[in-house]
Amino acid sequence: MSITFINIKNNITAKKNQIRFLEKNLENKKSQIKNIHSKLLQKNLNLENIIFDNGINFFKNSSRQIKINNEQYELVEFKSDDIIFAKHPEASSSAYIHLNDDDIYLMTATGQLVHTKYKDFRNEAFKMNVINTNIQDLIKYSEFYSSTAFGIKDFLISDKNQIFVSYIKKHYADCYSTSILKGSLNKEYIEFKEFYSPKKCINKNESFYNGNKYDHMVIHQSGGRMFEDNNILYFSTGEFRYRILAQDINSDYGKLLSINLLTNDKSIISMGHRNPQGIYIDNSSRNLFSTEHGPSGGDEINILKLDIKSSGIPNYGWPISSYGRHYHDDNDDKDSRYELSPLYKSHKKHGFIEPIKYFDPSVGISQITKINNNFYKSNQNSFVVGTMGSAKKIKEGMLSLYFFSLKDDKVINEQLIPIGSRVRDLAFNDKENNLVLYLETNNSLAILKKIN
Repeated sequence: MSITFINIKNNITAKKNQIRFLEKNLENKKSQIKNIHSKLLQKNLNLENIIFDNGINFFKNSSRQIKINNEQYELVEFKSDDIIFAKHPEASSSAYIHLNDDDIYLMTATGQLVHTKYKDFRNEAFKMNVINTNIQDLIKYSEFYSSTAFGIKDFLISDKNQIFVSYIKKHYADCYSTSILKGSLNKEYIEFKEFYSPKKCINKNESFYNGNKYDHMVIHQSGGRMFEDNNILYFSTGEFRYRILAQDINSDYGKLLSINLLTNDKSIISMGHRNPQGIYIDNSSRNLFSTEHGPSGGDEINILKLDIKSSGIPNYGWPISSYGRHYHDDNDDKDSRYELSPLYKSHKKHGFIEPIKYFDPSVGISQITKINNNFYKSNQNSFVVGTMGSAKKIKEGMLSLYFFSLKDDKVINEQLIPIGSRVRDLAFNDKENNLVLYLETNNSLAILKKIN
């Protein structure tokens, strides 16, 4: 063996050891921050409140061109180092966005709310201003305010300037639900009150869990997406890994719900859902689109036809039908719970509604929205979906934008565009003709715009 080769090998070994040391040091720093934050919370102090005191800063971090549908686009990212908590181990931070008039609003997964003018995206840097709220007075448990799966699941501003926030509510020790807060939009201060909460929370001691640890995976399957249309709030709920609840008509879990904002009447509008992560209503067709996380494989895009009355509640099949498979680490071949979750590979044959699209392997599907033909050239209605997935083990379709058009309820003109980050949320700005993204791998707000 030559001396040169030995030197190269030794250098590689030294670099690997250096990387391991840096990774270990980083984990130690994270642990120290977590400990400090925990002690602050015991004194009713929130680390993000301190960081956000004078607003949060974004600066232009990158710009690159992307080809979509044989046309050129520019993806511009504005990064912030101020958002520090993530609700998934693959993310650096987590947040949601909402466009309202000429403003953009952002809410972190720990409930910090900020806003700025949309035109600020034309600058090299900008600051988003804080809106104070009483969320910390209403939500007391510490897991909510740190990097855990507990936290905000979505927020929106209605046509009447009411703001709704979905979140993981702790009813009592080890018992949680996906619930909604409501307040009146005010850029100085918002006082939230409880708007919706299911009568029954999900307890880790439920017999269905069979003594398994009530871990972060259960909370991840909680849904929480919202969409407001004509004084109706549409709301998705996950089944918290209590799979059979999705087929229980007396349970709010694993459902799409509608809540009348004038009367507060609640209805189940569809069932058989696992973990819906996106909702969009296309007013031209009156189709409600929902995106849904499957298990190992089987992420779905579904359509609910709002103007067609059904003899029963439309049923999408989970956990009886799914194009996914149970996770191997669930010991599915030994667990009697899986007899109730056969995951048949057809929906229609078992009386359920087929998805218009499913992904295998799973892509970590997130929000969906419609885009216009000026932005995405097509003779049909076109839509875009964000995907998340793992940056450590990237599979096709993860960390991407999925574009498609729809003709006679059939998916056509599909394109998967990798962008290298988990797309937690997205919204289309018709006025500016561009797409806004929150990229939680990169801690950034991003604008995707067409190059004329």
